[in-house]
Amino acid sequence: MPLLRSLRGAIKRGKIRRLYNNQEFEAAINLARQETESGINGGFAQDIIVRGLWNLGEFEKILDFVSVYKNADHQGLAEKARKLLNPLSLETPPPLELSKLEWNAKDLLANWHQVESRLWLRHPHGWVYWDMPNEFNLDTVHPNLLALAIEVLLYPLVPETAAIVVDVRPFGTKVGLSYSGGIDSTAAAMLLPTTALLAYHQRSFQSMIDHRLAEKLFEKWKTTHDREVFQIPSNHELLRTTWGKPVGFSTDFAAAVHLILLADVLDLGTIAFGTPIDNTWLAKGKKFRQFSETHYWNKWRDRFSQAGIQLEFPINHISEAGALKICQHSSLLDHINSCLRGDGEQWCGKCWKCFHKNGPLGREFDFQSNEIQSFLLEKPLRTAQHALWAIQSMGLEASVPHLKEHLGTSLTWWEGYYPPGLHLINEPLRSHVEKRTRDYLSPMTKPYQLELVELDL
Repeated sequence: MPLLRSLRGAIKRGKIRRLYNNQEFEAAINLARQETESGINGGFAQDIIVRGLWNLGEFEKILDFVSVYKNADHQGLAEKARKLLNPLSLETPPPLELSKLEWNAKDLLANWHQVESRLWLRHPHGWVYWDMPNEFNLDTVHPNLLALAIEVLLYPLVPETAAIVVDVRPFGTKVGLSYSGGIDSTAAAMLLPTTALLAYHQRSFQSMIDHRLAEKLFEKWKTTHDREVFQIPSNHELLRTTWGKPVGFSTDFAAAVHLILLADVLDLGTIAFGTPIDNTWLAKGKKFRQFSETHYWNKWRDRFSQAGIQLEFPINHISEAGALKICQHSSLLDHINSCLRGDGEQWCGKCWKCFHKNGPLGREFDFQSNEIQSFLLEKPLRTAQHALWAIQSMGLEASVPHLKEHLGTSLTWWEGYYPPGLHLINEPLRSHVEKRTRDYLSPMTKPYQLELVELDL
């Protein structure tokens, strides 16, 4: 009898999963509701309901459901839903002297204001701010930096930002890295010269992100390597909520807007990002493309250049697996963590990053967590090529039979570096990065397996 119940549960679970993967969310939710109290399928069904409601934009129903089924794994989406329903509750009002100012659509650069050390930006639906160092003075910032900053924050939501015309700024002399404290950006820091400035965007409002693990790493940078991690608090990730999107960076480059704004103060001529192969030479982590020829790369490289900044991706030639290998050579390894949901002492062990970043490092994680299991069953599969490597490297092939056809050959090539990617980096930085790369990794060999990646996942 128990075997029969288990078989029936598996059949029902398969039907629900197929509906969800086919994006028939309402049908999947309706079928899953029949299983919410099931001892076999209860957790799975609850997860499908929450994620299905999210995909349908039914944010109030998510909060109603989570208030009844109090599953800790769903609190992240519940928090995002709550903020989407009431994003203004997180906003900080501007000082009285700015409160009556409206969005200036004719002179976009006139939307920047400074009161004491706080820099404010008036956007079409409200205000965001940055707490700047005392040396910062808005009146002395090159207009092209202000133009680039507003563009990476608001484009394409406000397409006019791409049409701001200002004088070209001369290049600075120093390198800054948009540093998150995670695996990829730490690998980038290890390949860059030790003189590169590490600059961290600190979310200045309460959210599911916990900064404490990152702060412990920053303290280790200081005590072990005598390097300060520069931190700028800001609430600019709330911008997206005013367009009905979850909290987060409005564009890929918004993560470094603090460096753009401070480029004159810091004499920056280069801003680097820890962007690996997964987001450069692979489109969405699963299909090879000639990244150097993409509109994305050429548009933003030229745009940064107009602001006197070389845009650099010092790990564009390295996968997330390669970044893990590099970090394993660091004395800081025990303090490097890409998980931002921990308790300040330990990573959460339940999120997707804990699966594909902490797991291959031998750190404990819950393979059966709702998030990890749901993401493994999603199509498209997130960070697909790296996820396959992570599964294989941890010997979990038997646990993902639906991915069997992609795991039959060795994926160790994913741990090497892709030599053509080095040509994306400007000299003299290229020679330094190439030498450091060779210290840690071997080159991929021809014919490059990377160039054959085309995953239907």
